[in-house]
Amino acid sequence: MLNQRHTEFFGPDLARGPFAAHRIDTAALQIATLLAQLRAPLLRSDQALRDHADFIRELADRLAPDWAAQVCMDVGEESNNVIQTSILAATGTFSLLECWLADTVGGGVTATSPTSVTWNTGTIFQTIASNRHYRIITPHTGAVNVSVSYGGAKTWYWAVCRQGRIYYSSQLYFS
Repeated sequence: MLNQRHTEFFGPDLARGPFAAHRIDTAALQIATLLAQLRAPLLRSDQALRDHADFIRELADRLAPDWAAQVCMDVGEESNNVIQTSILAATGTFSLLECWLADTVGGGVTATSPTSVTWNTGTIFQTIASNRHYRIITPHTGAVNVSVSYGGAKTWYWAVCRQGRIYYSSQLYFS
């Protein structure tokens, strides 16, 4: 009986499974999944499953903040030809973000520059294309705020790359 493995409430013991991947991002997600199962019983509704998945992602991001990839963006309404966007890389530490204005979701850098782009928080590490493409260092909070101004009618999206993953904002709609 001494060499038999057993199964706990939350599944096989930690010595088995893909922990052997030797990747902190994979291990953090697996540990978070194990910890999240302590919340059981889980309801079977779709929304409860989505909420549980969000909780697992949050735990994994807290366990390995340097590998937390999630980026959240909040695009404001146009006011006096200016649109404010808040970008949050919720790592609790400094991050390097590559940000560009795109004409479509999934698109590269736009060919049409706005009148101005002003980074109200964060530090510009590199301007790749003026008023269109930047590398930004976030403050320790992971939050930056940017203002885009344009006098005509145009729609853009912010594209933000962190750790090789690209996130697109909702529309920056200038009427």
